[in-house]
Amino acid sequence: MVLLFFILDYVSKVYIVKHIPYQHSINVINNFFNIVNIHNRGVAFGAFAKFPESYRILFLCGISFLAFLIILYLILFSKDRKCLYILGLSLLGGGAAGNLYGRIVNGYVVDFLDFYFKQYHYPAFNLADSFITVGVFVLLLSRLPRRT
Repeated sequence: MVLLFFILDYVSKVYIVKHIPYQHSINVINNFFNIVNIHNRGVAFGAFAKFPESYRILFLCGISFLAFLIILYLILFSKDRKCLYILGLSLLGGGAAGNLYGRIVNGYVVDFLDFYFKQYHYPAFNLADSFITVGVFVLLLSRLPRRT
C-alpha cells in the first residue's frame, strides 16, 4: 500500500508539471479551488524554506528518511496487524516517500491543490501531504477504544 500511495503522488506531480507551467493556475471552482504548480522548498506552509539550501535539503531529507524508516519498521514488525493501523501507517509512509523523493531529486516538492474562500487562503499542498494528514487521523482512529 505504501508503494501505491507513493505512485499516486508521483504520477499526480508529474502530470501537473507536464500540463501546468510553474506558478500558473487553473480555476476549477470559482472562489474556492484552483490547481496550481508551485514549488515548496520547505515543509508544511513553507516552513524552513528560507534556510540555506544545503542545510535545508539535508535536514528535511534526513527527517523524512528517518520517519519513513520508522514507519516501514512499524508496518513490517509491529504486532498490531489491524487494518486501520496498517492503512494509517501506509498513508504516512507513501506520503513521506513522495515528498522525500521530490526533495532528493528536485530540492523541492510540487504543490498543486489550492483552496481558498474570499480573502482566506489555505497554502497549496499535494497528495503526499493529504496522505500524511489522513494517515494521522486514521492512526488516531485506530487507537480509539472499541465499544462492545
